[in-house]
This record gives sequence, structure tokens and C-alpha cells, in this order.
Amino acid sequence: MATLQVEHLRKTFPAIERGSGPTTAIDDLTFEIGGHVFVSVVGPSGCGKSTLLNIVSGIETATRGSVTVSQDGRPARLGYVFQEPRLLPWRTVDQNMRYVLDGDDVRSRVEEYLRMVGLRDSGDKFPGQLSGGMQQRVGIARAFAVEPDLLLMDEPFSHLDAITARSLREQLQAIWTEAKKTVLFVTHDIAEAVQLSNRVLILAPGGRLYADVPIDLPYPRRASDHDVAMAQAELLGRFETMQEEADAADVTDVAS
Repeated sequence: MATLQVEHLRKTFPAIERGSGPTTAIDDLTFEIGGHVFVSVVGPSGCGKSTLLNIVSGIETATRGSVTVSQDGRPARLGYVFQEPRLLPWRTVDQNMRYVLDGDDVRSRVEEYLRMVGLRDSGDKFPGQLSGGMQQRVGIARAFAVEPDLLLMDEPFSHLDAITARSLREQLQAIWTEAKKTVLFVTHDIAEAVQLSNRVLILAPGGRLYADVPIDLPYPRRASDHDVAMAQAELLGRFETMQEEADAADVTDVAS
């Protein structure tokens, strides 16, 4: 488990067309997470969700501010689950898992995390022999198997059908509970955020932190649970308020 500290983070991309100005993806973003927590980042398209993950992982650099990821005073080990599983098609599931692992206990880790995602007997299969949901389960198992202190997940279920995604959300809760990792999860799906998270960060357009919402519900959670549905409605109400405030600000700007 890790501690992630984001302080006054700003990311501005230069203009890509003549006559246009730079684009601010993240603006003065500050928050901290740590321990065995599952934190989701939600917000409208273009609010900097994936950019935030890229900065935390080191793929992107910040324009201003700082990001620190630590574990007991040392730099933390990161894992990353992408929107696509990114498996090497010419390697078996077992070989894809081993490709990112090192140490003397590789075999046991591969077996353990494939068991967690329900693919204990699929190690000798190639990605092309698996469904999309099974491939993503391999991607999740691979990310957990590197035993990260902080696991970053960027809309890992967004390209899957609704039934498969629903099943994987329930499975992910069980894996996270057993593996006891710190997770930062990006999604555009409010229902998904409520079902998975014990804390939700809402980003407004321009990458500002609009709200930091605790989700104090017991696990496991199902999308059909009454309390989960009520929490979803409350979170959706915050989004509607955020949009109303943004619309009112736009009207004021035009009037002035």
C-alpha cells in the first residue's frame, strides 16, 4: 500500500493549431490518498482524468506542482491497467504474465493471480483464444502480480459489454479486498465509481477538484443494491449541480 500526494498540480498542453491558445488539462489539483483504499476519479470528458494517471505514472510531466508516491519512505512500485489489455498475441497467458515479472517466486505469483481472476487453467492459451473480458482479466492479474504499492487503472472496463463489465467489477472488488492494494481508478461511469470505491474525486472541466466524496458502504457491493443505487443518485446530483454552476458562470461571462 502506498501514499500518493498531489500538490497544486497543473498541466498545460501547448497550442496545436495556429491562432489557438494552450489547453489546461489540470488546474491547481491537490489531494492525498493512502492505505488500503479504492479511489475513483470521475468527471466529464476532457477534465484531465487520464492525464492525471499519466503524470502519476511518469508518462507525462507536470507543468507545475508535484506528485509524490511513496511506501514507507521509499519510492513506491506502480502497476498500470490500461483501457485495452495490451497482451502480446504471440505469447501465452502464462508467458504474458511472466514477461513483466522477476524474482524467485514468479511461478507462484502467476498461479495465484490467475486464480484470483478465475483463469487458473488458461495459462497455456493465447490471447486470441480468449474473450475480451478474459483478456482484460489477464491484464488485471498481470498488474496485481507485479505487487505494486499503487495500482493505476484507466477505464479498464469501458470497451466491454455491460454484462461482462458488471461481472468484472464484482470480481475486482474481491481481488482488491484480498490483495490489499492502494488503487487509483479513472472512470466516466458514476455507477461504476460508487460500486467500486470508498472515495470518489469529482473533477470539473479544466481539471479542478470539485468534490471529494466518501462512499461509506460495506463490500461486496452489487449494482442492484438499494444503498448503492442511493449513493449513485447522490453522486449524480453533485454532477448536475456542478453543470448548473458551470452554465451559470458561462452566462455571467457572456453578459459581462
